[in-house]
Amino acid sequence: MATSPKLNFISLAHGEAIPTDLKDTFVIRSDDWDDYGSKVRFDLLWFDEEGKRTIFGKTKVLQGSEGKAGWIVESRTIPPTHFSADIESGFISLGQSAAYYGRMYETFGEDAQKVLTALRDIAVMPGLAGQFETSTVFRNGMMRENAAWRARQFGGAWSRGEEPAETPSFIYKCSISDDEQPFQIEFDFSASDILPGRVVGIIGRNAVGKTRFLAQLSTDLTQARRVSAANVKERKSRFPISQPLFTRILAVSYSAFDRFRRPEAHAESSYIYCGIRDEKGNLSQTGLQRTFRLNKMRVRDLNRDGDWVEYITQILGDMNEFTEADLRREIESNLEESEMLARLSSGQAILCHFVTALLAWLQPESLVLFDEPETHLHPNAVANLFVVLTHILRHHKSYAVVATHSPVVIQEIPSKRVVVFTRERGVTDAAALQFESFGESVAELTEHVFKTQEAESLYREVLNRIAKAMTLEEALDLFTNRLSMNAKSYLLARYARDAKQ
Repeated sequence: MATSPKLNFISLAHGEAIPTDLKDTFVIRSDDWDDYGSKVRFDLLWFDEEGKRTIFGKTKVLQGSEGKAGWIVESRTIPPTHFSADIESGFISLGQSAAYYGRMYETFGEDAQKVLTALRDIAVMPGLAGQFETSTVFRNGMMRENAAWRARQFGGAWSRGEEPAETPSFIYKCSISDDEQPFQIEFDFSASDILPGRVVGIIGRNAVGKTRFLAQLSTDLTQARRVSAANVKERKSRFPISQPLFTRILAVSYSAFDRFRRPEAHAESSYIYCGIRDEKGNLSQTGLQRTFRLNKMRVRDLNRDGDWVEYITQILGDMNEFTEADLRREIESNLEESEMLARLSSGQAILCHFVTALLAWLQPESLVLFDEPETHLHPNAVANLFVVLTHILRHHKSYAVVATHSPVVIQEIPSKRVVVFTRERGVTDAAALQFESFGESVAELTEHVFKTQEAESLYREVLNRIAKAMTLEEALDLFTNRLSMNAKSYLLARYARDAKQ
């Protein structure tokens, strides 16, 4: 039977004897293990009201504080000698095995969450990790073992007695509005498929609900504050098989008309917004410059500055006017206003913001939700963006859902990973694309997938008038016999139809 513990903690140094009369107390004891210069590993034990001992196993605890140069993480953690309710705000912890969290649930049931919250464990409070991620102590101390990455991703579920699906694929069931019937989408992510498997595309006309869908998905995927059992049950019902667990959810939108509803940011949230609006939803050049500068600092601290130079060069393509030395000066600069951004077009600036934000915040097993990446961009730039996105996802073992109107994007995604949204009589539905998109021409995708042929285009209207007023020879002479094959085929079909009539 699960026990409800008192949140009473003491810490002991390595070799320090555990008091013999402990009851209703947790003990955090250093084992003095050296992780490449970091001493942050501890054993967690609990003594119940009768003095019976339970060993939970290894946890790693980091200690940080604000310094002149920013957030500083100590190479040796010294927890407070005694605390209750929760450890001080400058600390975080992470259990180092599945057994640690499983034993926590077996011992305390639902109250395991209270114990882990008191320890500021980032498996249940992922929003606390951001300040620490850029430090070498975090990378080489806390997160050095593969088991630690699994604990960060799945520890919260294990501590609730759940058996999480360790595959990124999932099925999601939702409705765009409360009065609609729900529809179901399969996200067939795969890192091992010979076809590209890290991106799922969503297409559909304006106002079918793509952005609202992404916002709802981000809310359901983000680890949220503890809510009622009814709300938890309702959220779980939207994942018919099992809810996937991603280390971080990154929502990306660079539209000035962004209406992306964002979950509240707090310690128990794994959500990061990357876009052109600030925390209050406002647009300002000053805010954009500040975000760009802070993201560059994170990129440097994560030792990803070399990747940044490579990806910026690649994403700007043949329009890149910067040498490698220019880019290295930019990534190392802490100026309030970026000299590079001042020289770029608005579309190029968006590309640089995108690369910088992604490299600043992406962690292994993250999910990127990207709303209309083609906004403000030339098709060539869209192609460069998608190539860079794919490379970054692969390098960081992550995935993306992209809502788009661009055939340039869809031609890079196999049809089994493209979902078509439709809306008729106020009801939204979704289904897999029935036309193979991967490697198809932009023209074919534009006509057969995005179905622009259903709307009368200007060039067809003009050709119709010409066919009524001129002979075929006269019509072709108007274009000095250089009319495109597509337009010429339409014109010939129009004359043939008129001849039959």
